Amino acid sequence: MALLLLAPPLDAETADNVARALWMPEFDASALSPQIAERLASPKNSNAAFGKRMRAYLQQLMKRWQSFVPSYRSRYELFSDTCDELTPHQAYAMSNLLGEDTVEGYALLGETADLQFPRDHRVSLKHQVGWHFFVGTAQAASGKTYGVELMFWQWALLPPPVAAQLGLSDIENQTMEIHLAVTEAGGRHYRAAPLLIAGTTGLIEIEDQPFRWTIGKNSIQAQNAGELFPLRLQAKGWDRGSAPFAEIAIDLTFSSGKGILLQGGNGCAPCCAGIGTLYYSIPRLLIDRAGSSIEINGERIALVSGTFWMDHQWGTGFLPTGAPTVAPLRAASLLAGPSPGGWDWYPLQFDDNYEITVAAMHAAKNKEFYFQTGPVAPGVMTVGVAGKMMDPRAVTHDIKGSLKVTDWVRATHTNDASYPPSQTWYPNRWEFSFDAPAPEHLREVVMTPVVSTGQTGYFANGAEYLEGATTLSAPSGRSIGTSFAEATAYADTTKIQARLAGLSDDEHTLQLLAPVTASPLERLGATLYLLWPPNASELKSVLACCAKNGLSQ
Repeated sequence: MALLLLAPPLDAETADNVARALWMPEFDASALSPQIAERLASPKNSNAAFGKRMRAYLQQLMKRWQSFVPSYRSRYELFSDTCDELTPHQAYAMSNLLGEDTVEGYALLGETADLQFPRDHRVSLKHQVGWHFFVGTAQAASGKTYGVELMFWQWALLPPPVAAQLGLSDIENQTMEIHLAVTEAGGRHYRAAPLLIAGTTGLIEIEDQPFRWTIGKNSIQAQNAGELFPLRLQAKGWDRGSAPFAEIAIDLTFSSGKGILLQGGNGCAPCCAGIGTLYYSIPRLLIDRAGSSIEINGERIALVSGTFWMDHQWGTGFLPTGAPTVAPLRAASLLAGPSPGGWDWYPLQFDDNYEITVAAMHAAKNKEFYFQTGPVAPGVMTVGVAGKMMDPRAVTHDIKGSLKVTDWVRATHTNDASYPPSQTWYPNRWEFSFDAPAPEHLREVVMTPVVSTGQTGYFANGAEYLEGATTLSAPSGRSIGTSFAEATAYADTTKIQARLAGLSDDEHTLQLLAPVTASPLERLGATLYLLWPPNASELKSVLACCAKNGLSQ
């Protein structure tokens, strides 16, 4: 009955997301402030408005043409036919299924990152996607160890100029997710159900001095203007994987971080013909034991120590993959065909004040290890890794190596009934071999999870991923540090993504959502285009610039 207090009423799913953002177990319209109630009832926040705006954007995309970019017209016609009304969640999921022709209108990346601080701690609302991400391991007075993850994920539904034409401010154009998880070492992995909030609700606030980002009652907040630290994180959520639901919450204050680690090519990861991401990390965030705790089902657990890692990454044309602004590079990309997508990423923090962060992008040669749901786990997967090492003096070095995945775990748990477990096999034990400049005692590292049951979960767009606390040891078994493991795009969740977008998951729809491949005629055109010497020369120059600016990362 509470929904009737709003005119027009919220749909049940949106009301549930609003309630959880405000730390309400159930939606109660009478508990809303007049300002929030007014924003929730605004025509901009109606499902009809989300559908109208999406259809307007689809019409623009269907009129757009760009050389060496596949046509998504059939896909967009299907979307347009099904978006008379869209919930914010459906609009978000649908926008994640758009094609490579979506870069225009978003802020593009330059040839260099030119990151400046504290300026670039802020949230960028002009790019397509961005996130602030915190993971780490903490200890309670009892000696028990806990892994913690918090991510605020930002996604612009429309290019800013399109949003402005349709009457939206930059912040109203956003959808934002919260990812929250707490893992009890040797026990259970708790992961809050995906939470998605639209900017039109009035529940999102962003400030730069001091830095503050709030989504409902959840917040990332610096305490002093011009400085990131002390930095406080507060969040609450509910793991809905079994009855009764498990409530988890964090209240963490970080007193300091080791230093800025620029990822990729001096903060470009990569910057390539307008697309890519800007990316930096801050390792070794130290918990302030006077003001840090977690809660599990109402039990407050004071934390006495802990080491965390922060990532801030943002950009355009990264998710979904966008077409480069340079025609020869688009032609080369068309000839290369769709990549598997996805990555594995690891922030390793060693007890002797070294940090290593490496990633392995998914490649077609390893396709036998992706989308595996059979009764037998995959065999040993060997991949190359590359990234950065920060030494005890906070000096950053490039680093490469190899990784063997020697054990796997199946995704059998869910944190919400809307996101059924995929039964996919995910990496569950990692053996790293690092080259110099890694010191001799860190050349061989074994990483194992802190729980045996897996640490998978979902984005609200339907993409399943693994994100979980791990421990580091020498081959002898001696403990040498802590880490996290991240693995994306191992599961084929196209059916779930279609349903979340309000689409059918029939064969026709799934075919339209499959990666678009070039026709023989399109491939011939791209080949002939690149055979012309000026175009071939431009491609070579662009690729050299991209490589300098983090393409290999």
